[in-house]
Amino acid sequence: MQRIEGLSNRKKRSSDFENKYRDGNNVTSTLTIELAVFLDAAAYGLFLPRVAINEDRLLELLLAYINNIQALYHHPSLGRRIDLRLVRLELMERQPEELAHLDGERAQLLDTFCGYSKANNPHGDEDPRHWDLALYLSGLDFYALEDGKRNPVTMGLAPVGGVCWPEYSCVIAEFGVSNRFGKPYPSAGFTSIYIAAHEIAHNLGMQHDSTGNDCPRDGYIMSPSRGTEGESQWSSCSRLVASSLATSKACLLDGSDEPVDHRLEHEGRYGSRPGRTWTAKHQCELLLRDREAVADSLEEICRALRCRSPSRTGFYLAGPALDGTKCSEMGAECTAGECLAREEEWQQIGEHTMTTSPGPRGWSAWIEGKCESGCIRGSLGYVERKRTCHGEEACPGLSFDGRLCKDGRICEKSQRKRLSIEEFAGKRCLEYKSHVADIDGAAGGLQASHEESRPWVACAVFCKTRNALSYYSPRLELNDLGINPYFPDGTWCHKDERGENYFCRRHHCLPETFRFGKELLVDEEEEKLEKRLGAMNAGPGDWRPPLDLRRYFGLGLDGKPLLTSLESRLLEDATPPKDGESWLDNKDYIELPLDYLLRHRQTHAVPV
Repeated sequence: MQRIEGLSNRKKRSSDFENKYRDGNNVTSTLTIELAVFLDAAAYGLFLPRVAINEDRLLELLLAYINNIQALYHHPSLGRRIDLRLVRLELMERQPEELAHLDGERAQLLDTFCGYSKANNPHGDEDPRHWDLALYLSGLDFYALEDGKRNPVTMGLAPVGGVCWPEYSCVIAEFGVSNRFGKPYPSAGFTSIYIAAHEIAHNLGMQHDSTGNDCPRDGYIMSPSRGTEGESQWSSCSRLVASSLATSKACLLDGSDEPVDHRLEHEGRYGSRPGRTWTAKHQCELLLRDREAVADSLEEICRALRCRSPSRTGFYLAGPALDGTKCSEMGAECTAGECLAREEEWQQIGEHTMTTSPGPRGWSAWIEGKCESGCIRGSLGYVERKRTCHGEEACPGLSFDGRLCKDGRICEKSQRKRLSIEEFAGKRCLEYKSHVADIDGAAGGLQASHEESRPWVACAVFCKTRNALSYYSPRLELNDLGINPYFPDGTWCHKDERGENYFCRRHHCLPETFRFGKELLVDEEEEKLEKRLGAMNAGPGDWRPPLDLRRYFGLGLDGKPLLTSLESRLLEDATPPKDGESWLDNKDYIELPLDYLLRHRQTHAVPV
């Protein structure tokens, strides 16, 4: 477990805010949340491999996370700036015994964490190590128990107005969570920033927009729903609560000018522009846990960053790009969901100046792998080449390439019997059976005939369904599980009228003489599919492809396709709900007990 705390020994005076900033009931001081952040063992295990098993890099990621939360609390729509001063950061390699994860049941988890925070928080606000609010970032998939059933919609929980009270100055938020099929939830990547900012706002006393107020339900940070698009500014209702914090939450007025441990200095490192270092590509890699993930385009990136990977079907939304992310070829940057002209000068704070991450830039050298083969009759092997993009900017071209290779020695050396295409498909279908209920793993599989309009078809494994009336390719169901729904690259898949053989390469049936270009292969039918499906992010429940879409991925018993083209009318019911609608959570907060409020009512108000 790595724990970093502020090093100052200077005591804060509880009267500092009163003497310096009080003018009757009008307090004009800067508001500062002295923040402690705890990353649980589940999130630690998820993210450490993403940063090359480097705790320093994991620390940088969390500082970027906190810095972008502060950028939201600096936005003019809030009415006043609120600083986040990080006084403690704890990375839990192992979960503490006194902080049981409770399988993600949010109410018990919040209670346990609030007790943990109170027990570890230095007593007395004059102690420079004391925090006003504790944030628990968890890699667990939270759920709420409602009528004895699990409701998975929730992604965070907070006591409303609990800041400054040690028993209730605590919030929890998911970070890095995907569903059981590997599809990312809104909390999977940096969109979790908005979940944490939302829960912190509850702790400051803000309610949901449209709950007991006249603000619209959707469009702002305090919306009761959290999707992957927009909602990156504050409503007038949130602004009203923020305007009263200086007179209602005294602990926010005593921020120390003393420097903290430089390792906790997120503003000096990123200056509210973490996207300059954690670029769009980095944000996509984090969302999909995939080094080959890339940003699809700059279009609407500040509202919703689109990501894709050569190993997955479709695109994914990573939420609004981090502040400071490049959003135009003219050098503009994202700021709270808007693409604005970049500041000409970077701000210098204290001893630290915002700089970009050092190190190499551009493409690395190509690294060529070994010839690999599925040892299928009539097929070849395949050698893949990969390279890594370094630095801030996206690199032009693809991160992969490859070529066919002779596989005779490989199969002989490993004493692997060459299988027929049907035998290989049957083995794959047995593997798929445990993940896709409709597949009869014992009934075998087959290879479809090549189609020019759907070049993926002859490279996909089709398995017999349980009703024995068709074959089905579970591409969508296996898309995010790391299970390959295709035949190996190098598999023979077609011979054209000129006599040229075609082989599977990157899941497309391509001529033997084909060479990859600079862009990902996206055929016309795939574009139709993407348009109708929308983002491939997870919903709160298990999504099942509709009948017509299953026909598109199906074959009859004669091996002929059931549906070869997607028309608009066929997939109307395949379109996911409008962003955020399925993630509506009206109870991601708890009200403080009335008797507690009555006992402590005046404790944290600013003296008159």
